[in-house]
Amino acid sequence: MKALITAAGQGTRSGLDGKMRKEMLPIYTVRDGRIVLRPVLDCVIYGFLREGIKEIYLVLDWEDKFTREYIEREYSDVTIIYQGERRGFGRAVLLAKDYIGQESFILNAGDGIVLEPAHIKSVLTRMERNPDMNILTLMQVDNPQRYGVASVKIAGKDIRVTKVVEKPSAPESNYAMCAFYALVPEIFDYLANQHSEEVELTPAIQGTIEAGKETTALLVDKKDWISVGLATEYINILRRSLERCGTP
Repeated sequence: MKALITAAGQGTRSGLDGKMRKEMLPIYTVRDGRIVLRPVLDCVIYGFLREGIKEIYLVLDWEDKFTREYIEREYSDVTIIYQGERRGFGRAVLLAKDYIGQESFILNAGDGIVLEPAHIKSVLTRMERNPDMNILTLMQVDNPQRYGVASVKIAGKDIRVTKVVEKPSAPESNYAMCAFYALVPEIFDYLANQHSEEVELTPAIQGTIEAGKETTALLVDKKDWISVGLATEYINILRRSLERCGTP
């Protein structure tokens, strides 16, 4: 199993003004029975390793010395892929094509994390049963215009994704995509075929859906996903991560 983490964005809404990457903002977590603070990126990597994912790739900006040194010190087995120019989330993903090869993989944006480990286990179990499908993580939101949005068909516990659109002005549903996915390798072909300045992931996922790739979803509660991208929400992120720690 391979996992890809992207952590090369500018983070213009984070309030850090380029002083450090938003992926290095700390959240509360539990290590060795103690409540501690660790960068959200650290928590993503740690969570993958805990679930047995050993082959992890990380996309960093080549100028990001601070994050690189941290990863090399704490997680020396993580392979770093350097991004020279910023051309969208999809472009960062495309840089990993030769590393991932022809197998399905986990993708996680470095500034967000699924707080409930059972959700990660669920995705990995589904991948083992059927590696030839996409799995999207969805949450219901009040403002879907701000997100990538999925149209779904629900039959009991089975959630089939029929369409995805990035930040639609007239959303067909309120199911927003969290930046935690399992994707088929064909996603790289659809990313490579985008000729716009900004390469985006959502249209590439839609391309695989239109090509007939089965795409299912894991529905999570909004409180189970946190993202540190917005400066004014960071205090709430810290509170939610601490609440999730409970009493170790």
